[in-house]
Formats: sequence, structure tokens, C-alpha cells
Amino acid sequence: MKKLLMLIAVVAMALVVAPAAFAGNGNGNGQGGGAGSKATVVNYSLSGTVTAVDAEAGAITVTVVKANRAARAYKGKTVTLNVTATTLLRERTADGDLVVVALADFAAGDRVTSTGRLNRTDAAAPVFTAKGVTIALPVGTCLVP
Repeated sequence: MKKLLMLIAVVAMALVVAPAAFAGNGNGNGQGGGAGSKATVVNYSLSGTVTAVDAEAGAITVTVVKANRAARAYKGKTVTLNVTATTLLRERTADGDLVVVALADFAAGDRVTSTGRLNRTDAAAPVFTAKGVTIALPVGTCLVP
């Protein structure tokens, strides 16, 4: 009887320990990407100052002033935002409304905010694809109540 109980205890321990031995490492947030894995395409959010606009190429060059974690490495640097046919281009008016504008309405010196997708597969040449770019009010402009 003691041998049978010992055999049952050994089998029960094996059933408890075996799944843990084969479990993946995980990255701590439920994504299972493994320790140290970094996504190559992430959502970005940034604000900065326009330095150039190329309407033919569909690009806005911006010096980044603020950014979320995904784009924080580009703070203080100049990046190119690729504008596609689906990019929402807007301008905030003095009364707080957002109006749709064209790429030609953007000019060097404009303060902008942008959100979109950042592809950092090639760390030397990140690709910012804008989902939206908004021209902010000039510094010192107050919203009209």
C-alpha cells in the first residue's frame, strides 16, 4: 500500500512540474514575445515644429519636442512624417474647432501634433506613417470662450 501511495505522489508531482518546465518565458504583459523582445511597428504620438513640407512626396519634416515612449528616442531630432491618402490633416482654430486642411496648408514654423505608426525595423531609418497631423495654435494664442 505504501508503494502505491508513493507512486501516486510521484506521478502527481510530475504532472504539476512538467507544464512549468515547458512554459514559455513571456515578457510580463501577456504578449508572450519572450524576454527582451521589442515590437518593430508601434503606435507613436509626438508634437514638434515643422521644418519643411514636401507636398509632392507627401511628407512633413518635424523637429520633435515631445513624444510618447515609442518615439521618445527621436526627441530633439528631425523626423519625416509620411502622409498618405488616409492621413487626417487638421488645424485647430482660435475657437477650439478642428477643420480639415490640405498638406499645402502646412508651413515651416507651424507647431504640430501627430499620431500614427512607427516602423523601426531599420533603426537607422525609422518610418513614421501619420494617421493624423494637426496644426496647433501659435504660442500665446488663447482659445475664445
